[in-house]
This record gives sequence, structure tokens and C-alpha cells, in this order.
Amino acid sequence: MAGPFGSAAPRLARALVVATLVLATAGCHSGGERDRGGATPLSPSVQAAAAPATVTPRPSAATPAIAGARVALPADGAWTIGSNVVAFPPRNEPFDFRRALEDKYRVDLGRGPAATYVDLEGDIVWTQEYLRYRVNGCDHETAVSRVLQQIGGGGIGPVCGEAPGGAVAFPPRNEPYAFRLQLETVYRDVLRRGPTFSAVDVEGAIVWTQEYLRYRVNGCEHIQAQAAVFKQIGGGGIDPVCGGVLNGTWDGRLLDFPGGRTFRMTLSMVGDRVTGSMTGEGTGGGGFVTGRYAGSGPVHLEADFGDGKQYFDGDFDGPNRLRGTSTYNTRPPVYRFEMSR
Repeated sequence: MAGPFGSAAPRLARALVVATLVLATAGCHSGGERDRGGATPLSPSVQAAAAPATVTPRPSAATPAIAGARVALPADGAWTIGSNVVAFPPRNEPFDFRRALEDKYRVDLGRGPAATYVDLEGDIVWTQEYLRYRVNGCDHETAVSRVLQQIGGGGIGPVCGEAPGGAVAFPPRNEPYAFRLQLETVYRDVLRRGPTFSAVDVEGAIVWTQEYLRYRVNGCEHIQAQAAVFKQIGGGGIDPVCGGVLNGTWDGRLLDFPGGRTFRMTLSMVGDRVTGSMTGEGTGGGGFVTGRYAGSGPVHLEADFGDGKQYFDGDFDGPNRLRGTSTYNTRPPVYRFEMSR
């Protein structure tokens, strides 16, 4: 999909700046109208797959014609930076989900084709980019701006901060929906794309893509996430995420211990229960780890060495770091610890 903008790139960049300002204002107004309208169709249920509205092509003299312009999609994984940035799956898997969603609507739900200006790959790539910014600290306006910057060939802007610890939370669905409508307008009026056709309406595309990615960044594999989404589409209810926010190998140290002491924990999580092992300096060959984490709030872990226990009570500082205090057999002294994966 990647391709040069050629001589049209400067005009495209200027047009996108104007489009960002005008459409952000329109998007906020539209979102407010939807909120005042009572019940919203943006919940993860079969009702979200309502009949698609037809997109009617209409020209606009306010934006320049960009003949043959192609969007240069960012390289897969080019944005993976920082240990506490929420990482998204490789792009081929969300793309496979989006194609399967197309078949689900067409075959199982019997939906006919409706016009859209955003092709299938652009839909999944830019939706994922927008949500990647959102879960990594960016507000709606900033995320939209940075995605449009990429579409205009301006490079990949950084995320806005580290995600809070625990399960990765996604934005309220009206904001991704407003982004997706804005993307439709940019493809039509700025990039001058002609309509293509999809069995999945715009609202269904954004709702179910967000739900798929929510499962993925919270520990589910591709097949698990797709099955959970399709279960919802069929009216089967919302499955919990696959958990595992503590899964993995954590390297840590006791910060106040004289001379320093390092350790390693290998943890596995099912539901709110944590099990694993701990090795390192002063562990007498290692110990078994048990604990609980409810999905928010403090993490409590106990390492049992047979002749005593080391207790760890801490909080997430980003998705891949824990900080807190530790005691041996619940007696002083109390040491500060940190561990990361």
C-alpha cells in the first residue's frame, strides 16, 4: 500500500491541516447531538451491527484535487518504542480480522454492500493508529491530529505518555466513531478517493475493530479475540479479557537493601490469581510465588522459600513496571522494590 505522494504532498499536508480544524469542530458537535439523543448504538452488542447507511459521493470545492495520490501507510512496528508503551499486534492479524468481519456481515448477517471511501487496509491501519495513541495517553483531538499528520506524509508522532497499569482501558466509543467518520471525509474530500464497497457499515467497523483490539492488548491471541467479538455479534454476551496483565518474566531489585539485591520473577495469571517462581540473590535456590491482582489497585505477591516468605506489595507504574515495598516474614526492615519486564 505504501507509495509516494509526489508533487501533491505539500498541498495534501495543507489541506489536512484545514480538514483537522474544520472536521474536529464538526465531530465534537455531532458527538454532542448523539449524546443528547438518548440511547446510543455504540455498545458492543448485536444491535451495533445496524443496517449500514449508504455513503453518497459528493464533490467539494473547498479541498484541492490530488490526482492519483496514495496514502503511505506506516511500516509495521515502526511505532514500537518504550518499555511502558502499550504494544499492538502485528498488522496482518487485525487485517485478517477485518476481512473475517466482512465475511461475517455478508454471509451470516446477510448484509449487502454499501459505499465507503476508506479501503479495507486504510480502515484497519488508521483505526489501529488512532487507538494506539488513545491508550497511550493522547486525547481525542491529539490522536486525530497525529493520524492525519501521518496520512499527510508528516511522519509518526510520538505517543503522549505511558499507559496506566492494569487492564488497558479504551476510550468511549463515540470518540473513535467520530474519528472514523472524519477519516471517511478526509479520504473523500482531501484524498479525492472514489467509493469502494463494504458489507460492514462505518459504525460496525469501528465498534468491532475496537473490541477486537481491546481483547488483543489485554492478553488474548488473534483467534481468541476474533471468537469473542463474533460471539458478541451473535448476541452471546461479552467475554472477559484473557487477563495475564502480570504474565511474563520480571527483573527486579530491592532498592534499599545494603549492597543491592536483584531477583527475577516468572509469573502467570488466571483470573485474579497469580502463580510463578522467584530466583535471585539470597533466595536459597528459589521459591514459589503466589498472589492476587483484581485488575486495578495494589498487587500483592508472596514468595515462599520454605523457611520464610518475602512479601511484595506494589502498584503498576505503566503496564510493564511495578513499584512498592517488600518485607521478609512481615517484619521490619521494609525495603522499596521495583521490577519490570
